[in-house]
Amino acid sequence: MTQQEIVSYWIGKARDELDSANIMFNANKHLYAGFMCHQAIEKALKARYIYLKDDRQPYEHNLERLSKMTDLFDKMTEEQRNTMRKLVPLYINARYEDYKNVMAELLTSQYCKKLILDTEVLLTWILHSMTQRADS
Repeated sequence: MTQQEIVSYWIGKARDELDSANIMFNANKHLYAGFMCHQAIEKALKARYIYLKDDRQPYEHNLERLSKMTDLFDKMTEEQRNTMRKLVPLYINARYEDYKNVMAELLTSQYCKKLILDTEVLLTWILHSMTQRADS
């Protein structure tokens, strides 16, 4: 596969994950909707990493570290960073049974709906960054 094909693959996966977040939300599976939001941003950041580095995606799940590896962290607004920070615990904590109840309480319908909207905005921004020069 070419670099562009790999980038396109990861972009497609990121969009699929956001679609899955909406499906989970509509099924009142808020914990899994949040997890899918995390996955959407993670995969978009991996697409950008490959776009910039022409290298294999890193085996990294921490969104803040990925955003730094892709030179986006310093370009993010505080709102974008806050969205990312809200997503980070949904990757690891959501997998452990004792955290599920805590996370489920946090992920009310209203909170989750806003999280999905904020994820969509962040995802769009990350994908847009790949249509500009890497150093801009």
